[in-house]
Amino acid sequence: MTKNDVAVAAVVAVVMIASAVYATFWLLDQPVPQTTTAEFSGTAGGKVGHVPIQSTSDTSDTESVSGTIQVKLYILAGSGQDLATDDQEIPLEASLQRQAKQVVKLLLRRSASFPRGVELREVFITSQGVAYVDFSRELVQNHPGGSSAEELTVYSLSNTLIANFPAIKMVKILVEGREIPSLAGHLDLTLPYGRGPEYLKPASERAESRPESGNEAS
Repeated sequence: MTKNDVAVAAVVAVVMIASAVYATFWLLDQPVPQTTTAEFSGTAGGKVGHVPIQSTSDTSDTESVSGTIQVKLYILAGSGQDLATDDQEIPLEASLQRQAKQVVKLLLRRSASFPRGVELREVFITSQGVAYVDFSRELVQNHPGGSSAEELTVYSLSNTLIANFPAIKMVKILVEGREIPSLAGHLDLTLPYGRGPEYLKPASERAESRPESGNEAS
């Protein structure tokens, strides 16, 4: 090999090393991609740990839509023993997840079935139709307790979401991103809930579901 050949080989080697170093630093400078899942500590398959919840795809915060929609809230009735309906108009949102969050925030403001100071942290909706609704710790800390009060809190939420969003079939409550056994020792919150029982329905809905006397069997 001549001296010229050696010189050319050395230059090529230097260029290749410089290119490799540049590529390495370029890759290290790239941002780490973010996942679209959230985690909560709970049970799955009998094991306790962080369970990933795949939420429905949400649109960018920069996307906006115009218009309003009518929603029906299930709030604590004046008797304090059952639920009543409260029709409201709210801005239209660009996605199911964002619209559900707006409805829950409005419910927190208007229904005495939730204790004071409770804040909504997040809503995740799975492809199976389960809405995971994550609240701040005040939901447990400030809850008055009692089986009736717990039922009214849980079913106020589940009735509202299921009535307004056909894609939502069940609702599961989380607190500070974690599964909790109950609000105050009565309802099992390791389970998701559907619509409330008949005796908690608003009076108007109980009347609608009651069979007419003329149709009853003699």
